[in-house]
Amino acid sequence: MTDTAVTDTGTGYGREPSSHDARLTEVGPGTPMGEALRRYWHPVASSAALTSDVPHRTRILGEDLVVFRDGQGRAGVVFERCSHRGSSLFYGRVEDDGIRCCYHGWKFDVQGRCLEQACEPGGGRRRNLARQPWYPVDERYGLVFVYMGPADRKPELPRWDCLEPLAEGEQYYSSWPVPGAEVTGMEADYNWLQMYENAVDPVHASWLHSQHSGFQFQGTGTTGFPESYYDPSTVAERVTYHRTDLGVKYVQRYQDKSGADGALVDLDWSVELQLPNILALPDFVNVTPDARHDMLIWVVPSDDTHHRMFFAIRSTDSTHLESFAFGIKQNGKDNWQMSDEEKQRWPGDYEAQRSQGDITQHSEETLAPSDRGVVMLRRMLRTMVDDVAAGRDPLGVGTPGGPARSVESGVFTAGGA
Repeated sequence: MTDTAVTDTGTGYGREPSSHDARLTEVGPGTPMGEALRRYWHPVASSAALTSDVPHRTRILGEDLVVFRDGQGRAGVVFERCSHRGSSLFYGRVEDDGIRCCYHGWKFDVQGRCLEQACEPGGGRRRNLARQPWYPVDERYGLVFVYMGPADRKPELPRWDCLEPLAEGEQYYSSWPVPGAEVTGMEADYNWLQMYENAVDPVHASWLHSQHSGFQFQGTGTTGFPESYYDPSTVAERVTYHRTDLGVKYVQRYQDKSGADGALVDLDWSVELQLPNILALPDFVNVTPDARHDMLIWVVPSDDTHHRMFFAIRSTDSTHLESFAFGIKQNGKDNWQMSDEEKQRWPGDYEAQRSQGDITQHSEETLAPSDRGVVMLRRMLRTMVDDVAAGRDPLGVGTPGGPARSVESGVFTAGGA
């Protein structure tokens, strides 16, 4: 008898090699995304945590840098490798007017000018010929920002309406309350885009942060979201995605007992992303409908396989910082307190995003309707890259004297004024 069964060929055998979208993910000098990102200002350090004590090593957009504050209070960002013989300025000494290399005592100011060559006659009679590569810096909202692009295209450092002006008793909180991250930000060991586009993927909260790992957002059922917010059977129809003047946002509708006498009210949870790497995330631990937004987050690529996160919060209350920094728990614990077995049973954002790989393989994705926000963001980032490649200014670079930028994030009463 002849066997007429059809062979199932749907196996992994013979698949084409996988790949990532280099135009979106690779950020070194000369790469398309690297050149696009260099047209914007990026946080490099917390202002309050950057003191004149010691220099700090960091890595931004594939470049090894040292950030320091001299004795006169001026912040500086220079290449880590000394332009004399290549020793690391991380081991240098901060002085009143600059940073001095440990190897031969050459001293540079915050703009890389060589002030003294300690072991040369007359302190270096031709020291003006030596210049340490440097980048312009500016400070605002409790952060030190750096601009790493072409000097003739340097834009204004933008302002945002959610962070100014400070009201009475308010201050900026911009330093992570985590050892090792206080000055140069919180680093993670995977590509920046995996973190950034997660912010425009709200449906993952209805599975990862609830159904799979239990309710991980602190305040759920009390001061935060009601449990019904996470309902995976309705979330897709409750989320809409929108382009804004500076990026993309999503709005997720849900009901909560915030009306008179505990009546159910329709609320819209809105999260906005502004190009190239800014995220406006409302407080989900203590949800306050129709309150003014008060925080921005930056996802700054260190290189192709690492990124750093910075933030600025405007508040009268330091507990707002605590709820942001520690507002997601895994089985009641912070991520670094968990064993590998616990992380497997109760994964969170890090496990899901890091497990995509150093750089996720875009050729292996199967996108669905709930990925509309991710698709929209990627299209805007590609346009940003194309604009720079064509010699145009990309969306969202600062313009001189421009108004503070509007941020469309928050929790709003549906149909409210």
